[in-house]
Amino acid sequence: MAAKNPSNIVDISDDVKTSLDKLALASRILEMEGHGNFTFGHLALRDPEGRGVWIKRWGMTLGEVQDWTDHQLIDFDGNLLYGNGNQRHSEWPIHAQIIRRRPEINVTAHTHPRYGTLFSCTSEPLRALSNSGSFFAKPPPRYTRTSELIRSPEDADRMVDILDGHPAIFLRNHGVVFCGESIETLIVVGVHLEAACQQQLEVAASGLPYDWPDDEERTRKAAVMGEVRNIGLFFDYFAGKLADTQQLGDPNLPLKRRNAL
Repeated sequence: MAAKNPSNIVDISDDVKTSLDKLALASRILEMEGHGNFTFGHLALRDPEGRGVWIKRWGMTLGEVQDWTDHQLIDFDGNLLYGNGNQRHSEWPIHAQIIRRRPEINVTAHTHPRYGTLFSCTSEPLRALSNSGSFFAKPPPRYTRTSELIRSPEDADRMVDILDGHPAIFLRNHGVVFCGESIETLIVVGVHLEAACQQQLEVAASGLPYDWPDDEERTRKAAVMGEVRNIGLFFDYFAGKLADTQQLGDPNLPLKRRNAL
C-alpha cells in the first residue's frame, strides 16, 4: 500500500535501534526455523514512545532482515512515520490491533510456516504431544471467519477477540499469528508452535494410535516450559545456531540484502 515517507520528522533513540537490531535477528531465526515464505511474513515491535509499531519493511524475506533500518514505523492507523520504502505490509492491522489492545504484548509475528499453515487447514486442537505442545497451556484458538488477508482494523479486531489472552492463533487456511512480552519470548513461542504442529501432523499421518496428557498435566508442564530462566537460554541457542548456519552458507539466510528498496 503506497504511503509518503516522512522519515525526516522522527527521532530514533539508540535503545530503539538496539531493540530493532534484535528484532531483525529474530526474523532471521524464524526463517531458519521454518517460518519463511517468499517475502511474506512480518514481525513487529511496540514503539516504546507510544507512536505506534515498528514493522519489517515490505519487499524482503524474513531471512534478509539485517538491522534496524529494515523496519518501518507506522502509527496505529497505519500511517507511515519512518522507514525506507514507500509501501507497507498490507496486514499491518494484525500487529497494530494486538499491540493496541494487549498492553502486556510488545512483539508480534505473522508468518506462514509449513506445518503451522497445514495445521490451520484442520479443525483439530493442538495437542500437548511433547514438550513443544506442552508449552501452550491451552490449545491455540482459530480465526475461521475467512482465509483472506487481514487488511482492515475491523477484521484484525475480530481476530484479537478470538486470540484473547493466548500467545498464538491459527488463521484458517492461511498461517499463524503469535506474540510475546519480549523478542526472546516471541521466538520461543514461534519455534514451539511450528514443532508441535509438525509432530501432531506426523503422528496422525502414521496411522498409529496416540495419546496426550490430560488438562491438569498439560497445565503443570506449561508452567515448567514457560519458566523465565529458559527463555533467554533458548534465544541465545538459536542466535548461536543462526550464526553457525550463516557461516556455513544458506541461500535463505543471505549475509546482505538482495532487495535494496
